[in-house]
Amino acid sequence: MTSMTAAHAFEYEVPPHAGPPSEAVEAAEEGNVVYLTRQGQRVAAMGPPTALDPQGLEKIRQYLEAVARNPNRTPALRASAREELARLDEIMEQVIDEEDAQACDDALASMRAGESTQPWRAVKRELDL
Repeated sequence: MTSMTAAHAFEYEVPPHAGPPSEAVEAAEEGNVVYLTRQGQRVAAMGPPTALDPQGLEKIRQYLEAVARNPNRTPALRASAREELARLDEIMEQVIDEEDAQACDDALASMRAGESTQPWRAVKRELDL
């Protein structure tokens, strides 16, 4: 089941133990942000890489914050912008967590490959600890 929730954003209800429907993937390939839901709750988002990168997400955040603060917007629209900001915070945390995990994986692979590492005392000195 598909529903349009905002300009270029789609929601697809996904049953337990099922992947995204092909229509959801196609919508993402066409440049749309797609939300996958279970029992009406958003559980994942996907879209073109430029739509979900941290810089793109920050631009979306700035826009939503402006809408949420604008007294010329309807109360319902301001409330909706605040709700979307909360969802965006969750998405941004996931992106940051994935980047941190990738950085840790890269560092571990580097160490295993015998590449030089920076001593802890040098790190502390750099950070004034």
